[in-house]
Amino acid sequence: MYDSNHVRRIIHLLTHLSSGEWSTAELAQRMESEDPEAGVTIRQIQRDLRAIELSGVPLQSTRTGKNIRWSIPREYRGLTPISITEHEVLSLHLLKGLLANFKNTRIDGDLQKLMRKLERIAPGSVFIAENLVADVSPGRYATAIADDVVHDIIYAIIDPHWDRVTYRSIHGGQTKTFVVSFCRLISHAGRLYVAAWHPTYKSYITLAADRIEHVERASDVTEPAHVFSERKYRSGRFGVYDGDVRNIMIRIEASAADFFMSRTWHPSQEFRMRRDGSVDMHLTAPLSPELVTWVVGWADVLTVKSPAALIRSCKNKVQAIEGW
Repeated sequence: MYDSNHVRRIIHLLTHLSSGEWSTAELAQRMESEDPEAGVTIRQIQRDLRAIELSGVPLQSTRTGKNIRWSIPREYRGLTPISITEHEVLSLHLLKGLLANFKNTRIDGDLQKLMRKLERIAPGSVFIAENLVADVSPGRYATAIADDVVHDIIYAIIDPHWDRVTYRSIHGGQTKTFVVSFCRLISHAGRLYVAAWHPTYKSYITLAADRIEHVERASDVTEPAHVFSERKYRSGRFGVYDGDVRNIMIRIEASAADFFMSRTWHPSQEFRMRRDGSVDMHLTAPLSPELVTWVVGWADVLTVKSPAALIRSCKNKVQAIEGW
């Protein structure tokens, strides 16, 4: 995972180096004036210059007395002089996550080239790798998300640390405050969620970003930063919601077998062919509202064989729909 301070420093260095000649001392002084709390040293600047060269950006050195001044050659066209703000970096991270939805489409080749360019400016990922929820449910309506909340969430993912969150419950609009480590954003068909680690529960939770009212860095928490495990997060839920984890068997009609077997619906899925061409899909997953909605949505080709609790939930869902 990338240090957000380092990312910002590299961006500022590229901006200065593309506009003129600088000594390492001058660069360190400029970085210090732009962010007094960063505590930038000449040695850090020297390491950054080496990293820039290793990335393929040529640096030109000019000796003036005892000092060496650095710049990016004016004739170099691989890097257009940039001026980019922190909020624009956050926007680029969101753009990278949205562009991933077009992977394996006709524009995949051009998309990969663009992604590599974006990676140089906004390295790393703040979105979960698998957008499974797009195949699971239709999503829910969302209200506006405060700019400062999105800002704090993304930087917490880029530079892992603990945050104290004020969250508005869906029941009664009550708020509660607790400490989490933000891990990944999840785009859920019309709503933005964030996967987070809850240190008290020792488990992952999923928060609707629009219900987060305030984020404040929890400097009093000394526990080491959490290391995100996407597999562990996904195994404990179906879609974005968790629940009582059970052994599930769903029978898929022969006409739809190839379609379901070609997709990843859950990390635990296993398929067993039957003589008549139908397939039994076995899952170890929670009985979440997402799972019920998903099963009912495919009711023409899916039949729940177990557990009984899932069968009842699906029947209740259908009866509620019929009651409309």
